[in-house]
Amino acid sequence: MDAASNKGKKKPENDNFVSKRKLGELLIESGLLTIDKLKDALEAQKSTGKRLGEALIDMKIISEEEMAFSLAMQLKIPFIDLLDYSIKGDILECIPEEVCHKFICIPLSMKNNILDVAMADPLDLHIMKDLQFITGYNIQPAISTRSQIMDKLQRHYHPERSIKDVADEFIEDPSLMEFLPDDETKIEDEPDFEAFKDSPFIKMVDLIIRNAIKSGSSDVHIEAQENHVRVRNRIDGVLKDSIKLPKWTQPIIISRIKVLAGLNIAERRLPQDGRIKVKARNVAVDLRVSTLPTYYGEKAVIRILNKEEAFLSIDQIGLSQKNFTILTNFIRRPTGMVLITGPTGSGKTSTLYACMREMKSEEVNIISVEDPVEYELYGVNQVQINEKVGLSFPFILRSILRQDPNVIMIGEIRDEETAEIAVQASMTGHLVLSTLHTNDAPSAVTRLIDIGIPPYLIASSLIGIAAQRLVRTICPDCKEEYVPSQDSLARLNLDQNDLPFKFYRGAGCLNCNNTGFKGRTIIEEIMIIGPKIRDLIQSSATADTLREAAMAMGMTTLGVSGIKKIERGVTTIDEVLKAVHEKEELTTVCPHCSKTVSLDFRDCPYCKNPIVPTCSSCKKIVQPDWVVCPYCRHSLKPET
Repeated sequence: MDAASNKGKKKPENDNFVSKRKLGELLIESGLLTIDKLKDALEAQKSTGKRLGEALIDMKIISEEEMAFSLAMQLKIPFIDLLDYSIKGDILECIPEEVCHKFICIPLSMKNNILDVAMADPLDLHIMKDLQFITGYNIQPAISTRSQIMDKLQRHYHPERSIKDVADEFIEDPSLMEFLPDDETKIEDEPDFEAFKDSPFIKMVDLIIRNAIKSGSSDVHIEAQENHVRVRNRIDGVLKDSIKLPKWTQPIIISRIKVLAGLNIAERRLPQDGRIKVKARNVAVDLRVSTLPTYYGEKAVIRILNKEEAFLSIDQIGLSQKNFTILTNFIRRPTGMVLITGPTGSGKTSTLYACMREMKSEEVNIISVEDPVEYELYGVNQVQINEKVGLSFPFILRSILRQDPNVIMIGEIRDEETAEIAVQASMTGHLVLSTLHTNDAPSAVTRLIDIGIPPYLIASSLIGIAAQRLVRTICPDCKEEYVPSQDSLARLNLDQNDLPFKFYRGAGCLNCNNTGFKGRTIIEEIMIIGPKIRDLIQSSATADTLREAAMAMGMTTLGVSGIKKIERGVTTIDEVLKAVHEKEELTTVCPHCSKTVSLDFRDCPYCKNPIVPTCSSCKKIVQPDWVVCPYCRHSLKPET
């Protein structure tokens, strides 16, 4: 075609940009790039041989998204976000796969012989001319990022290879985990999963679980987001991102997990619960699976119950020497009831298992009632609740009393009927261990009263209450001394100019995954139900009164236990304050001068009066406004 035939014809609008403008100039005009940065990128381009855009992205001077947005605005062409963009299969076939990979482009739609194509580099006029020649259509350019285009092509042409690449990057060890055959549902019977039974999706689920076990996670969260699937692991009580997967993998991964857990993969509208038994590195691990329908798709949470890490002895859970002796004395008693209290995730079940492990012997018959049985403990008769067939806590407990038990462990006291049977069992020659959801030890008494148990029965059956929290311990490999901020010290009533001991924290290293923490320990308070406490319980005393009495008897509170852990360099101020929640739990108010003082003070350092007033004659606890001791009739008025 000669030049005359082209005379008078208007060039495509984009040609003017391509022929006259360069990428660097456009980015400088948009404010995303400076001249100095451009020079650095051009130097790097000479040594690597890459295109300027790739050099800028590799040097992290500009992101793919920023470059695409800038070019779209400068060239006045649309930017296409391919994450949630649906493309029909027949449109994708308009351009051969190898051509799409060569030019880094993907067809989007077609109308009136015009093919819309998303490109990573719309400045290259030769690409549009070649695409027009190959397809026979007029090309209307759009812009997208290189990674989105390649991901979309991979998902369409090679879905197995796409997920395999993600799996290979996810973990180095390629060996698979062994799912025990008695818990494995036959995959051949699931038509929706048939197409993927030999695909890398099986390996992906395998790797997600095994990586969580390897990192010491307690839970794995597989969450459907708007544009991707987020996998998070809970390590030492804190959730941390593990991997992000393409959105389209979500239903396949959830289906694989459901198949392993024996759940109905066709039911996506209701929550489901299941269980998987696996063996990783010759260690048997129980997995509890829970699915929940959410706005963007089903979410799955896998609870990891690692037997090797769960069976701690009492001396390994982090008790102080004083409280270790007290708790050991509790479980050596032949009768009575011991309660472990705290919120969800405070380690109550682990403490109960440690107690049962300590008591286990040939002479003792231990029966536990749990919902569900979290760990299989050899030598203990464990019963699992099944409400569907009527196996409730009260029903099982009545049957247990006919099984000649020495020790009864109740997973949780939830209602009046369960509490009544537990109290009766503790008063008829059995040692009962159980848990309650309360914030501290004294509140457990008022909680039982609220449930409906008479105070005199509580006073007769209880022998001790332990409240606990879990705090992260400082990593020993990166532990360093530091001076906390004044704000943190103020919450402990301390000052930077008068520090009572040294403070430590974790700087972050490979061993702790740069968190500064490795493992967890407990802070605890144990209230002994002695004669004075029993009298207060029978008189329906408040939790505050019980706390004051227990402190006068020598109880170390949660706050003081946490401070001692800080003093020993085991944990940090923030961890303790997060565990006990409020500053007031670390301090109390003097009833005489109203000043805030530490909980471990017997007398107020400001006014010299006792924090918890007691009678000077009989030593029993009295109220500040009493004028005479009701126990020995000794005068409580100060001598004038």
